[in-house]
Amino acid sequence: MIKIDSLNDNGKGIAKLNGKIVFVNNAVPNEIVNIKIIKEKSKYIEADVSKYLKLSTLREKVSCPYYDKCGGCNIMHLNYKDQLNFKYEKVKNILRKYVKEDININNIISSKSILNYRNKVTFQVDNKIGFFSEKTHDLIKIDNCLIANDLINKSIKYLNKLDLIKVDKIICRTFNNELMIIIETDNFNINVDCIKEIASSIYIKYKNNYTCIYGKKYLTQDLGKYKFSIYPDAFFQINIDVCNKLYTKIKEYLIDSKNILDLYCGTGSIGIFVSENKNITGIEINNQAIKNAIKNKELNNLKNINFICGDSGKSIKNLGSNFDSIIIDPPRNGLNKDTINNILKIAPNKIIYVSCDIMTLARDLNILKNEYKIVEITPFDMFPNTYHVECVAFLEKKQLIL
Repeated sequence: MIKIDSLNDNGKGIAKLNGKIVFVNNAVPNEIVNIKIIKEKSKYIEADVSKYLKLSTLREKVSCPYYDKCGGCNIMHLNYKDQLNFKYEKVKNILRKYVKEDININNIISSKSILNYRNKVTFQVDNKIGFFSEKTHDLIKIDNCLIANDLINKSIKYLNKLDLIKVDKIICRTFNNELMIIIETDNFNINVDCIKEIASSIYIKYKNNYTCIYGKKYLTQDLGKYKFSIYPDAFFQINIDVCNKLYTKIKEYLIDSKNILDLYCGTGSIGIFVSENKNITGIEINNQAIKNAIKNKELNNLKNINFICGDSGKSIKNLGSNFDSIIIDPPRNGLNKDTINNILKIAPNKIIYVSCDIMTLARDLNILKNEYKIVEITPFDMFPNTYHVECVAFLEKKQLIL
């Protein structure tokens, strides 16, 4: 019998047992539980709850039948207000610990929907469709995912009619009420007639190549006054409501900027969204993403934005320093030292850093803070019912004091 004291950064309950820290799945502060140990290390224990002896008032009833097996959602057992508070405190505590500055952290921006918000889902396949159990390859067959878009959930019964013998994954993406289905398979000649009724676009991914075998080559998503094309391998934020709020915040920071460098620009969505009355240069290493970005530029009839295919950290060395602002939206592992050094050589007045990993954001801010004031950080709940949190940091160049 142990008492849960708090939550760790991944939303697991924290307790003590025989001098060791215990991380308990699906446990909430102030609960008293019996546990089943699933892993024991020299300094900590991982455990599941075998019996709840006292429930917390913070606990929310979970209606997902796969919640204790799937692992896709981690904190659905907290009510939404407490989920937001957990994420805000997580951001605050990590920044306080690693950046060691008194940073202004704005209130977390919530999501309009906490269910059915995901516009992209990757189904694992092993003669049936489902998700892998957390940290395993045990497949859990599902009929409905509470955080997936309704159209994606509707597609499951159609997908189950496919010949799944040589199918590895099925990726579903939905934008503007249209559905794209991407089948990752060793069998290029798979019969897809049974899913044409629900799909606007069907791709086969075979030997890492995408081939459109039915319908549209891309879907489109409206965001602000712009349109964006989404190809099968294009990155786009999975929560459109929060994506719009995030991009609007970035645009506010850049209201008086003129020449903007957009690093890790992907398909150009941020640069295009903030491009009004500005000159934008976007850099992205993925050639397909750049082709997608150019398509988005054409869709919106823009002349003031240019896209370059290249390594964001290295290509900026050849661009000069005529940028008053830089947008950074790197992969989860953040910036390497060369990239940071090249950004500091350009020395823009403003840096807007978008991150889905607060740890790598804190690490990079700890370097940038020597020459930049961290004006504020705003967390966004891009991923309700999970422990993940998106942040945008706004930095301004420190003025030289003579």
